[in-house]
Amino acid sequence: MSRLYRPHSFFSLLLTGFVFVALPLIVALVSSIQILDSLAQQSAVAVFRSVNRIEASKKVADVLHGQERAARLFSVLGETEQLEDVDKLHVELTELLHPFVGLYTEGELARLIEQLQTKEQALVAQLHAGASDPEISKSEQEATLSGYGEIGDLAAQLERLSNALMIQEVDLLKERVQSNKKTLVWQVSGLIGFSVLLVVLFISLIVKPVSQMDRGIERLGEGDFATPIVVSGPRDLEAIGEKLDWLRKRLDVLDREKVKMLAHISHELKTPLSSIKEGAGLLKDGLVGPLSSNQAEVVAILDSNCGKLQRLIQNILDFNMAQARDMPLDLRAVRVDALVAEVTEDHRNALLARNIRLNLQMEPATVSGNPQQLKAVIDNLLGNAVKFTPDDGEINVTLKNKGGQVTLLVEDTGPGISEEDRPQVFLPFFQGRHKNRSFVKGSGLGLAISKEYMQNCGGSLRLLPGGDGQGARFAAILPAASLKTKDAIG
Repeated sequence: MSRLYRPHSFFSLLLTGFVFVALPLIVALVSSIQILDSLAQQSAVAVFRSVNRIEASKKVADVLHGQERAARLFSVLGETEQLEDVDKLHVELTELLHPFVGLYTEGELARLIEQLQTKEQALVAQLHAGASDPEISKSEQEATLSGYGEIGDLAAQLERLSNALMIQEVDLLKERVQSNKKTLVWQVSGLIGFSVLLVVLFISLIVKPVSQMDRGIERLGEGDFATPIVVSGPRDLEAIGEKLDWLRKRLDVLDREKVKMLAHISHELKTPLSSIKEGAGLLKDGLVGPLSSNQAEVVAILDSNCGKLQRLIQNILDFNMAQARDMPLDLRAVRVDALVAEVTEDHRNALLARNIRLNLQMEPATVSGNPQQLKAVIDNLLGNAVKFTPDDGEINVTLKNKGGQVTLLVEDTGPGISEEDRPQVFLPFFQGRHKNRSFVKGSGLGLAISKEYMQNCGGSLRLLPGGDGQGARFAAILPAASLKTKDAIG
């Protein structure tokens, strides 16, 4: 969808998302109103029809009672006025039953109305026949009038049936309400679900470019200037992504220039420093004449500090070499356990002098890498552990070869690395707030160089969890080499 729809701005994306999410809810609201309106109309029609039917059935009964009284008065008095009243009530009854005949052409109610009309018409005809024939006896007239009892029963049945039909329509209306309720629930649920899907879709469209910018900024903060920063989404955010990528390229150029400058300065410093070191060595060895005790002490200090300065300059050169990733590497099979044993021997005197216990748990492990670089990584990790571990402390070195992966774990019992220092511990020239007991102040390049070396060999260097007072824990991880042990260098 991000390719089909590319809004001009982040605001238009938000506005479009709001419209699309609100649209199904509006449709659900309109559908609910239509269903409720239809139910209201059906209810009104059903109530109106039931009320009219019941009122009409009651009027039919009243008209029949009036007609029966008029017929009986005619039978007793024999006056034509009563017969005319019977005719008038007959016409009124016909008008009352006419709507029923139009609405109900089938079923029990239609048959009942037909019977009532037929009997009432026959009875009125008999009354007219009796009025024109004076020879009809009283008993025959009474027999004719007794038909009103049967017609009354039919009227009572008509009233009861009307009530039953009203109850039936109410039940039918309830069924329609339940059916429409289910339909409404399904419609609303479906539309709400569709709205939720749209919410998820637009959240992903909104979050994606923001997360891309966030990852790009994090990579810049970590010093990764090689990975391009690509932001896909609204055009204004894409423009910000292009600016970030321009910043990445600019920082990459500046970083390369910094590396060149450091390499040049380091190289320029090594030549005069070598001359000073040579001169101090000649004086120390007495080749230019004997020295007094004070002079010998000064020369010893001068020679020692020249060595320290040479190591610092060499660290800077090593760091520059580590960052030159385009240089071909001499990768060979290396016995990591043998390298650990070799580096451990180099630190033996420092460990004994400060009574630090070194616990080694090593498995035979072979990796493919550069021997000098791997040795520098191990030496740096163990050297830092010795520096920061207090007297009578403990250092644990564990080497595991499992699942095609070799892991070297170095743990000390020093002050550890604070939470505020952890994100920057692999940055060049960074030195934490904890002071070590060494008289030689470090350059802050050891871990940065080690990380570069591990990446050059296809591995990684990680700082494992552990805060203040828990000691530092570093893990160097490399893929195991599929070579025979006897062919490995160690």
